[in-house]
Amino acid sequence: MTGTPGAPSRSLGGRLRRFFLDPEGAEVALEFSSVALVGARVESKRGKVELRSLVSEPLSEGTFVPALEDPGFVNKEEMRDAARRVLAKIGAAPRARAALVVPDVVARFRLFAQEEVRAEPKRRDAVMAFRMQKLLPFPPADVRVISAWPRGSVDPVLGVGFSSSVLGAYEQVGHAFGLDVGSVETSSMALLRGIATEGDALLVRHDPTWLTLTLMRQGWPLSIRSFDAAVARSSEEVRREIASTAVFWRDRLSGTRLSSAVVHASDRWFEAISGDLGAVFACTAERAKPPAHLVVAGMPTAVERSAAPALALLGAC
Repeated sequence: MTGTPGAPSRSLGGRLRRFFLDPEGAEVALEFSSVALVGARVESKRGKVELRSLVSEPLSEGTFVPALEDPGFVNKEEMRDAARRVLAKIGAAPRARAALVVPDVVARFRLFAQEEVRAEPKRRDAVMAFRMQKLLPFPPADVRVISAWPRGSVDPVLGVGFSSSVLGAYEQVGHAFGLDVGSVETSSMALLRGIATEGDALLVRHDPTWLTLTLMRQGWPLSIRSFDAAVARSSEEVRREIASTAVFWRDRLSGTRLSSAVVHASDRWFEAISGDLGAVFACTAERAKPPAHLVVAGMPTAVERSAAPALALLGAC
């Protein structure tokens, strides 16, 4: 989660890659969710990135409960054993370059009008950190904020704030098993890398302990709203927040039609959320999927789509 320049692209994935630590070269991805630990390994051959192995290890309820101020490793022994099994099954080599996907709930997202945070490029993250301090209840030395600036003059600036010690706890998991951790990304930000869209689009990322709704226009976020378990576990609350997002989109953003609605959720929640999106946005939802240029031949579709955030990072190579 730190800035590096990258090649221009019309897709959000390419644009974010200019600002967040680029996972280019990663062979392994490890994704943390409240229900499973997912691992994937790719190989690059003749200019193509091919998925070689993909494994999901389920976690017992309550084993992993992440929060803004806590990485969430409640049952450390089960988490450690799951990580060991995943990495062994995917054949992760010692010192393999790795990308980690962490829950959205360990970060705060904020969008600012450009005039609110304008500064010299070297001072931008410091200005953003000052503006986001009230959202981040950490000691000042522990606060980290990343800024992502759009190319357009009217699009908002994206700020992502988090605790460096919380993020460090995830990195330590990778280091403990000999991985060379080169990239750490939140789940929704990882998914956005793989979405190339024109017009207005909505990404819904649902986990049993958190929910994130991201509205985009021409591939850039215009609204990011993230919620904890109190919303994510209630179908009524999820429905209410989707409806509220639609009102905001129409009234404040002058939205008229979604070009796409992408959902990453369990099968049960996908069906419920799809129905809610159809009711308020009059659109058909599609599942998040791996980037088109990532070769995943032979992998069961259900397994493949469960790992969409991890595969989006590996597909960015």
